[in-house]
Amino acid sequence: MRSRWGSCNTQRKHVNLALELARRDDELLEYVIVHELAHLFERGHGPAFYAVMDRYLPNWRALRKQLNGR
Repeated sequence: MRSRWGSCNTQRKHVNLALELARRDDELLEYVIVHELAHLFERGHGPAFYAVMDRYLPNWRALRKQLNGR
């Protein structure tokens, strides 16, 4: 994958991860995995999705900034 860190096919319950994540810190890999697994509960990126992220990975916002170089 060149444009995304991960993807989730909710129908097949299948998660794909970018190989580049192997070069990143484990906590960033954890963020991407939790993000993709959260899509199994909530398909989009609405308030319910972010509530799932907050519940399972409270510091996800800081990790997202770090991963995306901001």
